[in-house]
Amino acid sequence: MPLPNLLYHFNNHFMGHRRNYPYRTRLAIAADLGYDGYELHPIEPDDDKSWNDAAAAFQASGLTRAGMYIVAKGGTDDEFPKIDAEIDRTRRMIERLHAIDPTAFVNFSIFSNPAGNSTPDYRESGSAKAEPRHWERAARIVHAVDDAVAARGMSGNLYNHVWFMIDTPAAQLRILRDAGAKVIRPGIALFHSHFHPGVPDFPEIMAQPGMERLGYFAVLNGWPKPAEPFRTRPLDDGNIDVAGALGLLWSRGYSGPIVSQAYDLGGDPYETARRARDYIREVHGRFARNPALNPAL
Repeated sequence: MPLPNLLYHFNNHFMGHRRNYPYRTRLAIAADLGYDGYELHPIEPDDDKSWNDAAAAFQASGLTRAGMYIVAKGGTDDEFPKIDAEIDRTRRMIERLHAIDPTAFVNFSIFSNPAGNSTPDYRESGSAKAEPRHWERAARIVHAVDDAVAARGMSGNLYNHVWFMIDTPAAQLRILRDAGAKVIRPGIALFHSHFHPGVPDFPEIMAQPGMERLGYFAVLNGWPKPAEPFRTRPLDDGNIDVAGALGLLWSRGYSGPIVSQAYDLGGDPYETARRARDYIREVHGRFARNPALNPAL
């Protein structure tokens, strides 16, 4: 049985570890493995070469869908004088993404950290330290991004990232409400929600009013370790019950994108992408074959 979701390959399969694959190879790998789309990392709006390379690679690959992870600043007192410039930068990136794929999604987050820096306990940074002015600025930015996405008939979501202003599903829901967002939906990065001690277990996340509009789901696994918050791992080898989360989403009829991430995994990016694809398909096939294997049912 085919997946009920479009499967996207994320650009961080190719980040770091003394590698620098050209866009043509990155997207060719995604296409060769049968992914439906590719999620790009931010490309600055005036970086014509990178935009042109990405556009040419997308067209040559045969992929039919694109997305982009975009982050903006402007929420802290130090950043606030540049908030309009950050909004303009984001709008221009959305315009250039639309030229590559008019149906692309915008995966958006606000990099600003009201705490000033990351802390070992993520409950002491990000939205937990936000004051009314920080929430107001976040809503202003998201409102502008929502307008830009809606004007082009695109889709969009927020992205939870530890120690960002948008770091928890609860922060997302508050900002979307305050912004009066019409198009942008909540999104979940399972890795970041799992390792944030202020975020509840996944069933509790999805029980929050507003999460029925979930528009994006990114998967990556990991293990906690003593000296650092976590180390990333392939989907089938980590502390996170990825299968259980997928089963819950499918039981609720989730049909939005599923994005395969690989931050800091290193190694052969073709193999990390193949392994993720096979795992997601295997889990879906397992639950389709025997629904009793899905703990959400």
